Amino acid sequence: MHDKGEMEFRGRLKALSCADILDFLRVLNRRGLLSFSGEGASIGLYLRDGRIVHASSTRSTDRLSDLLVRWGLISSEQYDQVMRRAAGGERLGKALVDGGGPSPRDLVQARLRQVAQIAVSLFEWEDGEFVFSEGESPQDEGVEVGLPIDTVLVEGIRSVRNLALFRRRMPFDDWIFEAIPGAEGRRGVVLDPHEAYVLRLVDGRRSLGEIGATSEFGEPETLRALFLLHILGCLKMKGQAAAEAGAAASDGLDGLVRRYNDMFGLVYQYLMKEVGPISDHLLGRALRDLEGSHPALFHRASLGGDGTVDPGLLRQNLGALARRPPRDALIEGLNELLYAELLIVRRTLGPQHEGRILRVFKDARLHEPPAGGPA
Repeated sequence: MHDKGEMEFRGRLKALSCADILDFLRVLNRRGLLSFSGEGASIGLYLRDGRIVHASSTRSTDRLSDLLVRWGLISSEQYDQVMRRAAGGERLGKALVDGGGPSPRDLVQARLRQVAQIAVSLFEWEDGEFVFSEGESPQDEGVEVGLPIDTVLVEGIRSVRNLALFRRRMPFDDWIFEAIPGAEGRRGVVLDPHEAYVLRLVDGRRSLGEIGATSEFGEPETLRALFLLHILGCLKMKGQAAAEAGAAASDGLDGLVRRYNDMFGLVYQYLMKEVGPISDHLLGRALRDLEGSHPALFHRASLGGDGTVDPGLLRQNLGALARRPPRDALIEGLNELLYAELLIVRRTLGPQHEGRILRVFKDARLHEPPAGGPA
């Protein structure tokens, strides 16, 4: 159970989004149960202090007893004996050790391997749902493991067989990243030689397409390495002003919506690159919260796939406003949405990231108040 006020969030899985969710919770140092459902199975990961301490799975292939046979740690005869004792109410660990199976140390190592296998398998999931319930603890009071989330992230990304998933997560060849000096050693992860090679190709000038074409390992494996480096915090998005975005926006309502949508799109793109698909949940919640203070303007509104708000719906909702200039109502509501999104960036990533986005706004002249509206 989790206490009232503790964090709970849920959403749908996309390609490799388990990596984003795990890293997001690692950064926030959250403790609780992260549950996944999809691919014909339900999986639960219990997190504490940046580690996975317990895992559960409905797949029979993930059962510890079956894995011990597969790994050659017990024989089929020992398996049958252990299952009979466990069916009689004896704890599995005791039945295994007393029955001549693995030693307590080997049993703990086997559990660690089991948890790693369950967690790493999630990186192949392309669809499903997840929910995080803060404060939840394992019901089984047996020995817990301490598998670092960073270890799962690295091994999970390195083990993905469907390389098309990395293209789906990094779809645009014109994206540009820059390396963060010294970041590769801060999390205690040793890069493979080819990953270190790809990191050296990131110079803040080459685009993803150019890096893929330059790398001797080919585009798919290079994208895998780039995604891993990004998850590990070795890379950051290079801020770029949107080309002439909003510079010549008109003073009409359409121009206003275009200008704000340019900013919403930039915030969405930035968050997607930094924390992944969980951005949909975070930004969508900000919009839903504003339905209370601006029920007419944001009635039936939702963020599009690029983080923008439907201009046609906003115009339609403005027509329902009474006794208030529509331009003032539009500016006030969109301002509040923008502030809410920037607050999410600040709380999730830190004030320095909010500052980077504001600099992009300034370079693109998106930060300037529209003529006739409030500053």
